[in-house]
Amino acid sequence: MFPVFDDSSEGRDVEAEPDIVLYDGSTCVLCEIKSGHNINDRDIKQMAECDKVTIETAEEELKNAQVREKTEYGGSVTAVESVIVYQDMDEEYVEETASESADFRDSLDRLTEHAVLMTQDYGRDLRVLAGEFNDDGSMQSALRAGVTLPENPPDEIMLTEGMEPEILAVAVTDIWGEQALDYDDGVRISREEIRDFFAPRHNVNPGDLDLVFDFLTDIDACEEIGTHRYEFRREHMGSILGVEEMVVEQRVEDYFREDDQETFDTFTDDDEDGDEDESDEEY
Repeated sequence: MFPVFDDSSEGRDVEAEPDIVLYDGSTCVLCEIKSGHNINDRDIKQMAECDKVTIETAEEELKNAQVREKTEYGGSVTAVESVIVYQDMDEEYVEETASESADFRDSLDRLTEHAVLMTQDYGRDLRVLAGEFNDDGSMQSALRAGVTLPENPPDEIMLTEGMEPEILAVAVTDIWGEQALDYDDGVRISREEIRDFFAPRHNVNPGDLDLVFDFLTDIDACEEIGTHRYEFRREHMGSILGVEEMVVEQRVEDYFREDDQETFDTFTDDDEDGDEDESDEEY
């Protein structure tokens, strides 16, 4: 349950619900965490709501959270700061996109009216990209300087011996598909390279891989660029990220059966229409 800063006193209408609250005994930081790099209107509205939180409202919430009983801090607040962190954004992205897109510049300006924009790199820093803090304090100084983060453990995909195409589809998109976000020219992979990756622990059936890539290309999660060679690109990312949800709801083989049924239904409908036309002509 995220903390809620609710204040309707004296005509105020504030209900901020940040992901994380940081408190060091004087500064209260209301922080939203985002996994991508797209600044949308919902993000701006969330930070505008956080920006409405007053010192008095923050102190009341810390009192309700029993901070004094649980920590060494007294619960007093001298500054409230709003921060939003985009994990997949960096200085280069902000500079390039701002120079190319007036919409991005507008969104960035509206966002930083209410919050400090930050990014995080595991093994590097949590650091500021744009915006200014309202006050000076130990928390603000630490965030301005950048906070060193530990290395994020690498993702490890475990496959069962009797793996289904659904498991294989998720593994392929997790290991290779999502990498496309980091490369302008995409990520290319062959069927044999995938088999070698999982060998010798797992013997991936070539037929299963063919079925999986038929599925991935059909939903526009990748493109076939040669015989048993495929390419994942940034424009495929929406479909790539939706693969797991799709295969949880429907097996890959059922997906193709549904397509086949739709094709058959269309054919029979056309045929029936043709028969009716012939009957009308004879009559």
